Amino acid sequence: MLIKMLPKPEKGLLLDLLQLLALSDNPILWDGKRYDELTSDTDLSKLSIQVDELERELISDLERSSGQSLRGSSSVVGVLAGMRAGGLKSGKAPTSIVEEQLIAELKTFPIHKMELPETRVAAAKAVLDKLLEDQSKDRPEPPKIMLFDMILLALRDGSISSIERELLKAFQHHYQIQDFIFEELLDRAEALNSEVSKTIALVLE
Repeated sequence: MLIKMLPKPEKGLLLDLLQLLALSDNPILWDGKRYDELTSDTDLSKLSIQVDELERELISDLERSSGQSLRGSSSVVGVLAGMRAGGLKSGKAPTSIVEEQLIAELKTFPIHKMELPETRVAAAKAVLDKLLEDQSKDRPEPPKIMLFDMILLALRDGSISSIERELLKAFQHHYQIQDFIFEELLDRAEALNSEVSKTIALVLE
């Protein structure tokens, strides 16, 4: 990933964007339970978002390589510690500003609509708008670097979800990145992801 090429402020912004992208389509938990597991004694005020282990490891690696941390937490390692202690399953408080903002946006919707794709997109876009507010558009290089790394994260499980794609397109439109550049970055990220997967498979044979 290209985060090392960014100036320090953009490194921090990219980490926030990556976490938002990672959390945008992960399962919502109420008191540690998914929607179809809710019971009459579930504390619905304890809202959290399930953390994917692969995403956590990737963002944690980026924190170390960039020398930056997610705002509002010492690192994503703190998220893992909370998971191991059962914190997130019991509705532990958010460990970063991005997670806190995303949960706050989700809470503005009725419970039965929170997991709908359109709700997840609306909530994530609201946080995205806050992250990108007042961000400079003077230099074209940093946004393209950030977009490429965001695409790579979205491809971590082999494909980009509809929710992730909506966020990527919203980021593209904010910085007025042309469609052909978006598609070229996507093609290169898919090719890189495919080669990495093939290499891992070869090593593990």
